[in-house]
Amino acid sequence: MNGKDFDVAKNIKMTENLQCQMLSAVAQFFTAMQGDAAKAEKTEILADLEIVMYLLAARMGISKDALDQKAAAKLKLGLLQEERPEWKTSLLELHRELGQKL
Repeated sequence: MNGKDFDVAKNIKMTENLQCQMLSAVAQFFTAMQGDAAKAEKTEILADLEIVMYLLAARMGISKDALDQKAAAKLKLGLLQEERPEWKTSLLELHRELGQKL
């Protein structure tokens, strides 16, 4: 196996590992929600999910900025389609926060 093949195999293995970490964190989050875990524990799990998401995106050649821009665009579309005021408020707040980062 040459160096390029090794890099591809290593990248696939790392991507699979990140996918497993993400799935595990989602399962932990659902368990924490069901068990009425403390806010600090839920925050920890969500932070883990955010880190894994950005690492996984980077492995697939998607930059953090591109991910944030796509999320902002989806939020904007969601604002146009959403009818419930409580959701609109949440979406608008998140859209503003992402807009400040971009």
